Amino acid sequence: MSPATKILIIDDDPDLVEALKIILETESYQVVSAFDGKEGLKKAKEENPHLIILDLLLPKEDGDVLCRELKGDPQYADIPILVLTAVAEKVDDKVFPEHKISSLPADDY
Repeated sequence: MSPATKILIIDDDPDLVEALKIILETESYQVVSAFDGKEGLKKAKEENPHLIILDLLLPKEDGDVLCRELKGDPQYADIPILVLTAVAEKVDDKVFPEHKISSLPADDY
């Protein structure tokens, strides 16, 4: 039996993480999670997931920084990153204009 596809969810909203986990595990995906940017980077390196679902506004290290760090490292650059965020333009005094979001090296938004 081949191992399940592993998905890493990095989001600080535990309810969203749990909902995604239930949906994905129902479809036989293996799900691991992290609730801040630093933990997310650690899990990405330890777990070697097949896909990362990433929020942008995270404690300890923002998702845009994490995305650029992973995509800039040849060892992790091929892991697809899907940005899933409520960020439109301005949240909590942090500005993420659309051109900045779309310039991230993520694979989809």
